[in-house]
Amino acid sequence: MHSRSVAALGAASLGWGLAGVGVRALFIAGTSTFTVVVFRILFATMAVVVYGFALRTNIDGEAWRRGSVIGLLRIGIAPMLFIGSLNYISAGFESLVITLIPVVTAVLARVFLSEMVRRSQVVGLMLGVAGTLVIVASGDSGLAEGGNALAGAGLAFGGVLAGSLSGVISRRFAPLHTTAELAIPMFVSGLVLVSFVGLGIGGVRPATVPMNYWPLLVALGLGSTLLPFVATLYATKHVSATVVALTGYLAPLVGLVGGVVLLGELITPSIAVGGLLTLTGVLVVGTPRRKLGTGVT
Repeated sequence: MHSRSVAALGAASLGWGLAGVGVRALFIAGTSTFTVVVFRILFATMAVVVYGFALRTNIDGEAWRRGSVIGLLRIGIAPMLFIGSLNYISAGFESLVITLIPVVTAVLARVFLSEMVRRSQVVGLMLGVAGTLVIVASGDSGLAEGGNALAGAGLAFGGVLAGSLSGVISRRFAPLHTTAELAIPMFVSGLVLVSFVGLGIGGVRPATVPMNYWPLLVALGLGSTLLPFVATLYATKHVSATVVALTGYLAPLVGLVGGVVLLGELITPSIAVGGLLTLTGVLVVGTPRRKLGTGVT
């Protein structure tokens, strides 16, 4: 795999992994859900538009249509569901649910793109699913007080489906356009959707953000929204959708550790077992194929 693709996927994993921790910190401070959603995407959209203008990017109608479809799913629907789930479950739990993204993406890529999936990848992906289901079945939310594992997992699963579908569509169209040509329509369409929903239900309330938390909200927009999406969009030009989806395994580990260290979230026995299964899945999926004689395993 190209070193730049590895770096891009690593940056995406770090940004996404810490996103849940930052969002939970804002919720603890009293910030409303759609305030986080809208402003996080607003800051990211502003940055990507400025970047596009600096490159004098010329976006044709086809790129707008394709980018907008990806953006509605990846920048609009998925973040609303993932961020909403953090009202009910811990950042670590939510991060582990995200391990389903590689599974769903691999299935969709196989169906729609005819991508091949190695046997070791299937085993690793199944371990990731098992790790997530252990936690969901236990009912642990990962929060010291309150929480609702079923509601939180349900919202997060919806985000998994939207994110996986956007990954497959990105793999289909990303090689046909530059990163900026797709990124600008993606973020603009996503921002329009979340703003329409947030303002429509009266959920955007900037006054709920403490003054000293605005830098965190900006950081979420740039480091945990813009960076991961641009990085994965770049990676989809060079590697398969299934490989790109492995960020869904690495990011949860970052989120789990970050939630415990920074927010004092709980690691219950079920979360520990689920996390161990997830880590095992990462190792299995990441094991390269070895040549045996003239054959390849």
